[in-house]
Amino acid sequence: MALLPTFELPKYIRETEDRVKYGLGGSATPYMSIADLISLSSDPDTTAKNLDVRSLKLGGGMGLGSPGVRAAIANLYKGISPDQVMTAVGTTGANAMVFTTLLSSGDHVISLFPTYGQLSGQPKGFPCEVSSWNLDISDGWKLHVDQLEALIRPNTKMIVLNNPNNPTGTYLDADTQKQILDVARKHDIIVMVDEIFRPLYHEDDNGNIAGSPSFVEHDDHYTGRGVVVTSSMSKVWGLTGARIGWIVTKDQEILSKILDVKFYAFTSTSDIDEVVAAEALSDRCRPNILKKHLGNARANLPLLDAFVKKNSDMVSWTKPTAAATAFIRLSWKGTPIDDVEFCKALLDEEGVLLSPGSLCFGEDRQKELLGFVRCHFTFQPEKMAPALEAWDRFLQKTRASLS
Repeated sequence: MALLPTFELPKYIRETEDRVKYGLGGSATPYMSIADLISLSSDPDTTAKNLDVRSLKLGGGMGLGSPGVRAAIANLYKGISPDQVMTAVGTTGANAMVFTTLLSSGDHVISLFPTYGQLSGQPKGFPCEVSSWNLDISDGWKLHVDQLEALIRPNTKMIVLNNPNNPTGTYLDADTQKQILDVARKHDIIVMVDEIFRPLYHEDDNGNIAGSPSFVEHDDHYTGRGVVVTSSMSKVWGLTGARIGWIVTKDQEILSKILDVKFYAFTSTSDIDEVVAAEALSDRCRPNILKKHLGNARANLPLLDAFVKKNSDMVSWTKPTAAATAFIRLSWKGTPIDDVEFCKALLDEEGVLLSPGSLCFGEDRQKELLGFVRCHFTFQPEKMAPALEAWDRFLQKTRASLS
C-alpha cells in the first residue's frame, strides 16, 4: 500500500481540543449515556433490563454480527433483511473493509468533492487513481449527473459517495440517486455510499422535509448488485463510543468477500457494544433519539441563519437541509478570507472551534475551498447562542481590522 495522505480533519481537531470552549468544529450529536438511553425509552424498564449486561457471555462471536443488532440495523432500511447486514468497528472501519475488499492497485475511483477525507484519501493508498466529481459551489452544492460519464475510464471500479454530505449539509434526492445508478449499471461500476448522517433531514426554507431513500433501497432500479452502503451509531444516534458500524448490501458475493476481510481485520465487534446498539435502534429508543437530535437542529439552525444574515458582508452559505454541519464561506469584498488563519485566531481569542475547509476538506485542491469553514449544529441548543456571540465578536474585530 502506498503512503496515505494525511487525514487532516481528525488531526486538526485532536491538536486543538484542549483549548476549546465552544466546539463547533465537530459533527456528532451529543454523546449519550446508558442512563440517557433509558430515560429516552418509551419502555424504560425493558430498556434497563436489556442493557443489563452482567450475565452477558463475552464470547466475541465470529461472523456478520449478532442476530439482534443486525435485525435492528435492517429495520432502518426498506426491503433489507438481517442476512444482508454486517457489523464493523464504526463507519470508518466499515468503509475501510469495503475499500480493502473491493479495490486493488491501479483501479480508478470517482469520489465526491468535497467529502469526508477517508472516502477519497484511503483509495489513494492502494494506490488507486482518484478523480473528483465536484459538488457545484455556485449552485447550492448540487451534483450534476451529466458530468459523471466524462469521468469514467476503462478501469473505473467504484463511485464513492457521501449522502447526506459532510461537510455541506446537502443530500442527493431519489431521482439523482437513480440517475447515478443508471450510469453505474451501464458501466458495471460498484456504488459505495457512506450514509452516516442518514436520516438527519431538516426543513428547507419553505418548511418542507423531503429526505431521500438509502441507495441500497432502489430494488427496481439496480437489483442491489454492486451497491454497498455504510453507517454507524455515532452521528445520528449519539453513541460514538459504542463502536458499532455496519455494511449493508444485497450483493451476497460482495458481502462474503468483505466477511473474509473482517476475519483478517478484527474478527468480530464488541458484544457489549452490539447490545447497546441493538437497544438504541429498537422501536423503544430510536424514534425518541432521532426526535431529540432533530430538535437540536431545529433550534440551532434559525440561530445560525440569523448569524449569517447579520454578517452577510463577510459570511454566506447554502443553508443545510440534512446532516449535522454547514459549510460557511468567509470573505471580504469578494476575496476569500484565509480560513486556517481565521480558525486558529478565533480559537485563540474566543475559544470557538471551527474546522477550516481548505485544510480539512481541500485535499490537493485547497485553493478551491479557501475561506470555507465547517460548523456543527446538532449539539445542545443552549451552547449555540454563546458560541455564535463569541464568533460575532471576533468578526467585528476582523471587520474593523480589514476596514
